[in-house]
Amino acid sequence: MPKTNGSGQAATLTNEQLEALLEAAPSPEQRFLWAVMRYTGSRVTETLRLTWGAIHNDRIAFVASTTKTRTTREPRIAPRLQGEVERYRKHWEQRHGRASRPRDLVFPGRYGLGEPMTRQAADLALRQTTERLGLPRGISLHSFRRSLATTMVQRGASLRTVQEFTGHARLDQLQRYVDVSPSDIEAAWAAIGAM
Repeated sequence: MPKTNGSGQAATLTNEQLEALLEAAPSPEQRFLWAVMRYTGSRVTETLRLTWGAIHNDRIAFVASTTKTRTTREPRIAPRLQGEVERYRKHWEQRHGRASRPRDLVFPGRYGLGEPMTRQAADLALRQTTERLGLPRGISLHSFRRSLATTMVQRGASLRTVQEFTGHARLDQLQRYVDVSPSDIEAAWAAIGAM
């Protein structure tokens, strides 16, 4: 059931909708935030607290102190995300007038480098962009995480593989993230000869 008035689960987005969101992002900060969440399955809170020292050539380290499960997770950086990292780092350095340092926040807030962007600011930018694009209701910052999990499973990835990205402590928790579409049900019926 899609999210309605803050209740229910965040809507799952197609790859086309995710691409449209990235292209329509109101700022480089929002685009990179959404790209990180899209390609790593990270939660918004842990993503907003990333420092440049956590972004390596091949992986991003979401450290235990910032994750819900209090365990460090290090998803690999996909080639598409690597391009986003390079583009955003150039923007960040131009905006702040210096090279990034390992302890610098990747997503600083509006009052400077010492505090992260707020979840409310990130949420507002997403809501305004989804409305402008005419995307369906129920999309939230958690949609990036649910979309990654659902798409990976639909394309044949095991739940255990998806768990490496999302960091879910238990597989039964992860299963609730994965949407089941009408075509999934029809394929299951076909598999057992019920069509």
